[in-house]
Amino acid sequence: MNAQMKQELIDWGVNWSDVQERFMGNEDLVEKFMLKFLNDSSFNALTEGLAAKNAEEAFKGCHTLKGVTGNLALDGMRPDVLELTEILRAGSLDGSEELYQKIKKSYDALIGILKKYA
Repeated sequence: MNAQMKQELIDWGVNWSDVQERFMGNEDLVEKFMLKFLNDSSFNALTEGLAAKNAEEAFKGCHTLKGVTGNLALDGMRPDVLELTEILRAGSLDGSEELYQKIKKSYDALIGILKKYA
């Protein structure tokens, strides 16, 4: 991984010490899995579930996104994903739009960074 990509990810909110530990210090492996995030469908599943006002379907996407954000130490959006997951788990959509917009802003910024290095 080049130094600029690493710095952009850290500036975005990747918990570098956590992700580096998770991938045993192998920055090439970190890069590989970060770039795989571009093909992850969980955000789209969350988006579609919310658009359909279907808390159960939105929960499935959000719960998967929660796991991915944990594995990749994507702390720039993880707290909001965790909060939204619990709202949707309860079968509610209350407050989901505001949280979704915060997640989307972070998600879009991360995707922008990753696309530069793909």
